[in-house]
Amino acid sequence: MKTLIISLLLLTNLFGYEKGELIPQQMASHIGCDGDKIYVIDFFASWCGSCKKELPLISKLNEQIDKTKVEIIGIDVDKNVEKGIAFQNALKEQGKLNFRVINDPQNLIISEFAPIGMPTLYYVKDKKIVGIITGAIDEIDQKILADLKELE
Repeated sequence: MKTLIISLLLLTNLFGYEKGELIPQQMASHIGCDGDKIYVIDFFASWCGSCKKELPLISKLNEQIDKTKVEIIGIDVDKNVEKGIAFQNALKEQGKLNFRVINDPQNLIISEFAPIGMPTLYYVKDKKIVGIITGAIDEIDQKILADLKELE
């Protein structure tokens, strides 16, 4: 049974985007990452404890980046969109969420990307996945900043 579960998890991720792959034009347009910037796409949810720790750090980073070159896009995957929006609004009121967020309650976006865990960040440049970070990272803002310097 354990082998079956592991196999299913691995097969599920085979259909997601991996580093080096292009995002189809329709998806790039849907999430708004079809320009010539580097996009940091952050998948999160209100129930994700690590996401709650990382979002304020990513927002802090958003105040430091050159927005003509980099854009951060959040993808909230809460199935209950009202709960997701309430979570986002609470963060905004505290100054801990300051970037564009797309709600994905039908899991249309996350099913295409198919990250293996939460939170997950994708770096996209010229519609190509150029990096992926899965799981909680201490000082994620500094990690993203270092990665962005390498990608520019």
